[in-house]
Amino acid sequence: MSRVVLLDAGVGLATVQDALRAHPGVSVDLADGLPRGAGVVALLVPPEVTVGQTAVAALPDLRIVAATATGYDHLDLAAISAAGAWVTHCPGYCTEEVAEHTIAFALDLLRGVTLLDRSVHDGSWDLHVQPPRRASGAVLGIVGLGRIGREVARRALALEMRVLGFDPVVPPGRVDGIEVHELETVLARADVVTLHALLVPGQPPLIGAAELAAMRPGAYLINCARAGLIDQDALGAALRSGRLGGCALDVLPNEPPAAGQPELRWPRTLITPHASWYSPAASTEPYRRAGEAVAAVLGGREPQDALARPA
Repeated sequence: MSRVVLLDAGVGLATVQDALRAHPGVSVDLADGLPRGAGVVALLVPPEVTVGQTAVAALPDLRIVAATATGYDHLDLAAISAAGAWVTHCPGYCTEEVAEHTIAFALDLLRGVTLLDRSVHDGSWDLHVQPPRRASGAVLGIVGLGRIGREVARRALALEMRVLGFDPVVPPGRVDGIEVHELETVLARADVVTLHALLVPGQPPLIGAAELAAMRPGAYLINCARAGLIDQDALGAALRSGRLGGCALDVLPNEPPAAGQPELRWPRTLITPHASWYSPAASTEPYRRAGEAVAAVLGGREPQDALARPA
């Protein structure tokens, strides 16, 4: 019997099994680590699991690696393709969720909701602990103008925010109400900067000490994308110095964080547990789509949302 291995502790096992119901000779198993040996025809992997040359070399029957997420920086596309397998992902399955989470972060930072709540619980009754700022008229800078970045912009414009954007493949100008500029201009003018760019393996962080220094004093930074987009040491220093007004993070370098992880001690910092993607609907959608991609390959068809095809 051929094996489809789900390397995810989520709720997707039954969903994947349903998608493969037309293939009775295939089993769907949960696994804590990468399998080895013959018989494994598909891997379904979350962002936390890296699949590279060593992994695929141990799987002679592998036909597809399906990411149960939008991002795919954890997959070595060239190595998987060279091993004769497809690579797919799930773009757009949680676009609305991440956009809404980002806007919630932006409003929280500008109005000081969480930090003021913490201060009251600590015995204070002083709005000047984190003075609220008006969201209408504030400048939101969006780094990365793909699906999620543009949905964030649409919501921000509805709140009467001014929206600036940067994307290396979008020329300067005006697109859907977004004023597109170079990164330096966006950082210098924005009250809140939010990241929605792809993480490129091997590249330095997109936001380092120089970029943080280029931001407006007292500005806020949001990251619901990948922790590697930011130089964490530089971010901590900018917060401790007071250069940044605060930050909101849904992703950390180590998840869950250890008790002594620096981010947990940073001032004026909001952290959610990699939750921006989640809703009941989004919690099953990537498994359904990954399962359907596997079913297509096993049926001799080209899967949707293919990133790489067998070499």
